[in-house]
Amino acid sequence: MSESWVRVLDVEGMTRDLSLLEVVERAPDVVRLAGELPTQDAAMLRLLLAIVQRAIDPLSAAPGSIDEVPGAVTRLRGMWNEVVVPAVRAYLGKHRDRFDLFHPATPFFQVAGMRTAKGEVSELSKLIADMPAGRPYLTMRSARAAERIEPGEAARWLVTLQAYDPSGIKTGVVGHPRAKGGRVYPEGVGWTGQLGLVHLAGDTLAETLLLNLWAVLLDDDARGADLPPWERPPQKLEPSPNLLARPAGPVDAYTWQPRRVLLRGSAAGVTGVLVTYGDKFVVQERQDMTHREPMTLWRFSKPQTAKYHRDIQMTRKHQPGLALWRGIESVLPGLPGPTTTSRRGDAPPPPARSQIVEHAGRLALAGALRDGLVHYRAVGLEYGSNDSVVDDVVEDSLDLPAIILLPDQAELRQVAIDAVESAKKGVGALAELARGLARASGAGREETSGPGERAYEIGYSALDQPYREWLRRDLATAEDPLVAEANWHRQVRQVLVDLGEELVVGVPEKAWRGTGPSGPREDVGAVYHRFQRMLRAAVPRAYPSERTDVRTDESQEQTP
Repeated sequence: MSESWVRVLDVEGMTRDLSLLEVVERAPDVVRLAGELPTQDAAMLRLLLAIVQRAIDPLSAAPGSIDEVPGAVTRLRGMWNEVVVPAVRAYLGKHRDRFDLFHPATPFFQVAGMRTAKGEVSELSKLIADMPAGRPYLTMRSARAAERIEPGEAARWLVTLQAYDPSGIKTGVVGHPRAKGGRVYPEGVGWTGQLGLVHLAGDTLAETLLLNLWAVLLDDDARGADLPPWERPPQKLEPSPNLLARPAGPVDAYTWQPRRVLLRGSAAGVTGVLVTYGDKFVVQERQDMTHREPMTLWRFSKPQTAKYHRDIQMTRKHQPGLALWRGIESVLPGLPGPTTTSRRGDAPPPPARSQIVEHAGRLALAGALRDGLVHYRAVGLEYGSNDSVVDDVVEDSLDLPAIILLPDQAELRQVAIDAVESAKKGVGALAELARGLARASGAGREETSGPGERAYEIGYSALDQPYREWLRRDLATAEDPLVAEANWHRQVRQVLVDLGEELVVGVPEKAWRGTGPSGPREDVGAVYHRFQRMLRAAVPRAYPSERTDVRTDESQEQTP
């Protein structure tokens, strides 16, 4: 597809639409992808990775083993124009027809000839992710503008749809094996929408592509089966053959086709779309995905394990409002992976290792990270109403000093994890202060949850930037990790004490009396004293004159 349709932000700060080949040619001068939504950029990144990897794999520049990956990344960094660009140019030329959005037989990411019994097509809200069904007030565009869109934009949304399309009832096109009464009933969201997607980011698009290449490296036989749809026979309405043996690897996963789609339009514009179900993806049936899909975090699922009668790992999706640093242990390499033998007692197996995290550790160990930092970027969707609508887009980033990923820096990693735990306990103390002050002001038990939740949000928000800066500044350069931990404890104490004092200032006068219409109740003094005790237990190194193995019983506590 030679048309300009991939939207990017270049180093001059200009947003431009480029063709697939132009994106690769100019990647060293492109800062990042710049589509309509972060999810669109994530879907487009996976598409570009599939193209680049398939173009390069036949060359001698590709690594032969996982240990060779960092060296291959480093070599290609200095040979982008000499190796990557010619390989991609030849590859796209070979498969040119399969990237034609309106090809009569093999339209890109679509199935030719789809139709309904009455010849209808759906409105573009079925294609455009910023127009959730039933929520027109959330749209970013006018209804008139949504009647026709440019082919380039339609192509971007098409790639996004194949990655993130919600579940729900789809159109029962003629010939679909599961169509009943003009409908096809739900089969779940797109594969990428099921991920807690994490990828590595560089200062240019070329760097980002290189850093995410070969996060999973297959043997030669498996590589030969790890194909994108444009290297497979054209898709039909029926499920693809050998589905349970796929995805064969990351390229197959990056370009998985959970929907059968056909756009209505031409080079003059796209006016409608047909969308129905395609290749179903149930991760419980594909547990080898822990070694084939690099861009996700994982979690052990006890309910799914009980249902399937074997250990089941599920993707760990991102939650709105939960910053990536609050689960920092999930993006640190070298933690135990899932057990494959019977477990003793009731202890569940640990979550599977994230392949992109392990890949980041290998790059760090080899010195292949140019600025000494691992730049993680997380993107996801929150679905609602039985996964049939999109409720929220989740995005976050985290910069980790490469030094804490090194195998001999277990103490640094543990301090980073413990710092999150101390923040959690400290914010919990602030939330209990908010609930206690509400009770002292006369609120009933049911009326204290709101103040507590707001305190959690305020506390974590206030500690968000300090933690990120502490990771990069204090922990990365610390000669003694315990000194860095003490610095963090002092920051947490100061931030939360300031917030606690603001809460106290805002209470009504009656909260200080300790009595109400129903008799005695907590007063501000008692509530604040408990907050002090809980905070001291959360960040003991912020109190150097006291024992660090703080007791929680009141007799051992002193007011600071």
